Order: sequence, then C-alpha cells, then structure tokens
Amino acid sequence: MEPAKLHAYCIDKIDNLHIYGRTGRDKSGGNSALALFWTGSGISVDFTAGELWAELEGGYSEYECWVSVWINGAPLSRFILQKGRRWYCLVRGLNQNVSHHIAILKETQAMSGDPEHLFLVHRLGVPSTQDNGRVFVPQKKKDLKIEFVGDSITTGEGLAGCVLEMDWISGWMSLRDNYAVLTSLALNADFRILSQSGWGVVTGWDNDRNSSLPKHYSKICGLAPGKKNEDMGAQDENDFSKWQPDFIVVNLGTNDWGAFNNPAKTDPETGGEWKMHLDENGEPSVQDLSFFKTGISNFIADLRAKNPRAEIIWAYGMCSFDLGEHIKSVVDFMGEKDLSLHFIKLPSMAEEKEGEFGSRQHPGPGTHRRAASLIVEEIKRIAAEKGA
Repeated sequence: MEPAKLHAYCIDKIDNLHIYGRTGRDKSGGNSALALFWTGSGISVDFTAGELWAELEGGYSEYECWVSVWINGAPLSRFILQKGRRWYCLVRGLNQNVSHHIAILKETQAMSGDPEHLFLVHRLGVPSTQDNGRVFVPQKKKDLKIEFVGDSITTGEGLAGCVLEMDWISGWMSLRDNYAVLTSLALNADFRILSQSGWGVVTGWDNDRNSSLPKHYSKICGLAPGKKNEDMGAQDENDFSKWQPDFIVVNLGTNDWGAFNNPAKTDPETGGEWKMHLDENGEPSVQDLSFFKTGISNFIADLRAKNPRAEIIWAYGMCSFDLGEHIKSVVDFMGEKDLSLHFIKLPSMAEEKEGEFGSRQHPGPGTHRRAASLIVEEIKRIAAEKGA
C-alpha cells in the first residue's frame, strides 16, 4: 500500500501505547521518534484495524538490527531492519471487528562495537479506509514488572541458526524461546532486558575489565557508543523512579568464568595486564575470586539502592555452574540481612537432547524453556510467601 493511503500516527502522539525497555528519543526529524537500544525493547498496541504498518528507521556499519513482530503473545515474523527510514507492513487481513494485540520488539542487543547501530520507531499507520477514529484501544494491565540483567544467554544468542553456526552475527540473536520473554509471558509481566554478549560482573570472557555490565547499570544504555546515541539519551542517567521492577533476575557470571580460562588482556589506558588466574588445582586464585565476589556484592548493593522494593533473584547455570557456589555464597551471606535476595541454579545446556541445541555453542530452546519454568516457579513461590 502507498504511504499516502495510510492514516499515520506519530509514535509520541498515540494513546494506549506501551513501551518496553529503557529507551531514548530522537528529535532531529521534527517529531519525537522512539529510540530502541536494548534487547527486547519496543512497543505494543491493541488495535481494531485489519492491517497495521510501522515507519521504522535503521542504521549500522557492521551489526544490523533484527525486528520481531508478535501477535497476541505469539511470534509472527522477524526481519532485518534496513538502513534508512521506510514503511513496513506488519500484518494484514485481520478481523476488523475485534481488537488485536501487536508488539514490535528489537531482537538484537545494544551494540557496544557499532556506533551507527540504530533502531527508531517514527509512526504507526492503518489504511485510511479502516480508521474508525478509535484504532488504538486500551491494553490489559500487566501483573508484574521484571528486569533481566545478563549476557549473551539473556540476549538470546544461539536461539536462531543451526547448531553448526559459529559466526558472530546479530542474526543469531532472537527473542523466540528466550527465557526472559517466556518468563514474562507466563506471568503476564512487563519486562526490561539489559544484556551484552561476552560481558560479565567484573570482566568479559577475554579478560577485558571494561566489559562489566554493572558499570553501566545506572545509565539508560551507557554501553551504546557514539554521538548519535548520546544525543538520543543513551548516556543519560536512568530515572529509576519511573519504572520500579517487582523482580530483578540477574544471570551473570558465565563470562567471568571464561576469563579464568583465556589469555590476559592489556589495559588500554595503563598498559598493565588484566587476567583472572587459576591456581595449581584449576580453581580460581584467592585474589581474583575475592575480586569477583566483591563485584557481585557491590552490584547487589547497587541494585538494592536503586530498586528498594524489588525481589532480586541471581539465577545461574545455563552454560556451566563453575562459579555457581561462589555466587551463591555471596547471595546467601547478603541474604541474611536482605530477605528479598535469592539464588537459584538454572538447568544446564549439558542436559539438552537432539533438537534442543542452540547455535554458537549456546543454550538452545530446551534449556531456555526449562530455565523459564524454574524462574516462574521461583517468582510464584516468593510472591506467595510474601503474600503478593
């Protein structure tokens, strides 16, 4: 359909619009476009037309954005967001006599290595002949708010592509069968995801200590580089008062373990060496283990300061459980004073059967489903215990 035949609604003027994730705004084009940074960020509406279009804008130098469209909680399609600004038909041929719930979500993580990585939502449109003056109707209220903080597992890396795929590309990241999305759907929860492949609590898999996700938690999307992202608000302090989660699920530590098993990294500022060391028994050295555990306790303290009412669950084990007992010991110790702090061991990808494997040696759909089921049970248990 020609855009001229659409009745277009600017995204900042739509009533009953729901926004997922920490987002920014691009005001360079006159109207205020919505900037999506993180995995799972996006929008949803309930609409009564039979057809819906979206005017989206993409950009990248290396890592393109992938977009997924969900109808009534089920995935409908995913596609590459092309460079530039254009209209996309999201769905057509629906019954116009009932309302339909549609979500447009960013499949790809924030790209710390690509300052031109861009996803803007400008307008939604319906055919003028189908516009009855009340296209966007109120959505059902969510029961919970959940924030997920993690690495490539939470990004959904490995949930697209065959098991043999090993190229590091954005196309292998997906929300379909992602444990965070499955958990949120099961609990009718609004959700936010903050995740970055290869990053950890205090270090990345390659011993790069700049690859620490807790360092960026206070910003809207502090790891998004470049002037454009800065202008859209990525480096702004996040206003935690505007969105307080009921639950925070942290799934970090896998890449910290990787750092113990990979070569040293050079500090780009001092020229010194960054390295997490194993002792002669193959266990984390006392000094580096202390550094890791201090990082955990500092992050938990920061989470609690910024989210005073949240139940915090540290969930770990989908790739391996090598640092699991050390993480649990910190959580248990801090949990003696903070009764809203919990630890759960997640199912491992080692349990996967034929047909469940993910690409890039990452957990596949089976592991994500089992992890989601366990997290849902834990959240329900905590809610029942607290009388929520």
